[in-house]
Amino acid sequence: MKKIFTLLVLLVLVWTIGVAAADFPSKTVTIVNPWSAGGGSDVMVRMIAPFLEKYLETPVVVVNKPGSGGEVGFAYLQNCKADGYTIGLTNTPNFLTFPLMRPVKYAWSEFRPLINIVTDPGVIVVLAADDRFPDLETFLTYAKDQPETVTLGNSGVGGDDYIAALLLQDQAGVTFRNIAFGGGGPNRTSLLGGHIDAAAINASEAVQFVESNQLRVLAVMAEKRYQDLPDIPTFQELGYHIISGSSRGISAPPGTPDHVVAILCNAFAKAAADPKYLEQTKIAQLPLDIRIGEEYQELRDKIAGDLVELYKKFPW
Repeated sequence: MKKIFTLLVLLVLVWTIGVAAADFPSKTVTIVNPWSAGGGSDVMVRMIAPFLEKYLETPVVVVNKPGSGGEVGFAYLQNCKADGYTIGLTNTPNFLTFPLMRPVKYAWSEFRPLINIVTDPGVIVVLAADDRFPDLETFLTYAKDQPETVTLGNSGVGGDDYIAALLLQDQAGVTFRNIAFGGGGPNRTSLLGGHIDAAAINASEAVQFVESNQLRVLAVMAEKRYQDLPDIPTFQELGYHIISGSSRGISAPPGTPDHVVAILCNAFAKAAADPKYLEQTKIAQLPLDIRIGEEYQELRDKIAGDLVELYKKFPW
């Protein structure tokens, strides 16, 4: 009798899981953005959300949970129910660097990669009206002559902007006053308000402000010139081997079932290929680098390996 009861329980459990699989998604899907509103990550996720909603055929909302350069949001996502209804941004390098720096309340290797959307190179920007810094060499000479006085904003300790500043300091022999903000938006806003001398941000966050003659980009941290800033040299062209940027993607919490991951990946793939979405990203000048599922995991794992080696050389 006990065996029959156990069998019945197992059958009910299998049936329940099957129904859940067939029903997903049947309610609102939430995307957690671990950064403040207004930055490149926020623009990116809010742009793709309506198209994900279209192909999942269920409401999709974006919720900002900023703090500690993204760590608050990552830890929150770690503890969300692994049912596919809460997913979130897992941008590198932040997602990968924090565990190198200190104990954290999330395990990045356990998250289920869904899609990488953008790979956005870093830039150093100043106010267009600031005559002190017409180019990178002038900026660096000024910083050398006045060590630890030039204020350089970044989006948080351990992020790509922060790492880029460390690399620049090392190669150029300068020391900035590095100012950490809670994201790219506040960092750029502080520069636009004249509260800092310069900012390390991502290229996509700078383009429209360059076009409106508010900001000047001194150099790009990429192997080749950025498509929407064709007149701006790379650091490599100017003699500095600095390659840095942010890969912005979305993952599901650890333990999310394979069938749910597959449904989400399929919907993201369709969303990213939607002609209207591609048109919007072109207008917004987003540097797309679409990688779905396993391709995103391969990118993430490679970046993780590179960061381990970088941290050995430049522990921050």
